Amino acid sequence: MSHDHSHNQSLKGDKDILLAFSLNAIFSVIELVGGYLTNSVAIYSDALHDFGDSLALLFSYFAEKLSNKEEDSKFTFGYRRFSMLSALINGLILLSGSVFVMYEAFQRLGSPEPVKPEGMLGLAILGIIVNSFAAYRLSKGSSLNTKMIMYHLLEDLLGWVAVLVVSIILLFKPWYILDSVLSIVISIVILRGVYKNLKKVGLIFLQKFPEELDLSRIKKEIRSFDLVNDIHAAKGWSIDSETFYLRFHVKVPQDTIMKEVDALKDEVKGILDSHNVKYSTIEFESSACNEGDS
Repeated sequence: MSHDHSHNQSLKGDKDILLAFSLNAIFSVIELVGGYLTNSVAIYSDALHDFGDSLALLFSYFAEKLSNKEEDSKFTFGYRRFSMLSALINGLILLSGSVFVMYEAFQRLGSPEPVKPEGMLGLAILGIIVNSFAAYRLSKGSSLNTKMIMYHLLEDLLGWVAVLVVSIILLFKPWYILDSVLSIVISIVILRGVYKNLKKVGLIFLQKFPEELDLSRIKKEIRSFDLVNDIHAAKGWSIDSETFYLRFHVKVPQDTIMKEVDALKDEVKGILDSHNVKYSTIEFESSACNEGDS
């Protein structure tokens, strides 16, 4: 029964991601046309942002599908790393696009070009409606992936609120330089987020020990078992941003029998699972043995 409920929740989350992708993709095209008609580089920069979001949503949709696929002989740790690959590709697209938009905006700072604030105002209102609806649908999701996308859409929403404010100002004052300034601010915000995400993805691919894992706490919980004398040689890495691998050696009393080791192993696995360590290698050794690496 719980499995069916979880499966239905997963299907609903997939549908919400696909809906958000469709809305974002259509709106990105509208923004590109609107940016051309209004001559607004700020609209162009947000169009690029939304296009990147559309790719992220599409990749996330397929990543959600793949993440449920069981490991096989080709991918023995499963398919969760595909979500990291999609994040890397999406980040590089956003990075190159944002740099290009900033270059165009800096070119205009010296000689601001007139824009059509009425069109900017209409697009801003439409952008607020689209992103609010998509964020609302995704706010019902339970997975971390869905929630992260929802937060990203809320960031887009704030960007459109800024466009709305600038367009209202331009209706009364011909301060066209504000359009270029806004596009630079939006691009800087995007680049900041892209840098953080690319850094995290890069560290995962380099197999850095996961910051999300509190190793000292895990060791403390495992040491609480009577049979555990010591833990050493701990090593770990991330499969994706939510799933981790950990291996370590556990020292047990010299006279421990195999039946006790099996029972202890199940208990240790339970602790690891509570910390999202879905894959692990545990080596048991007698306390009489000398430690290898620590």
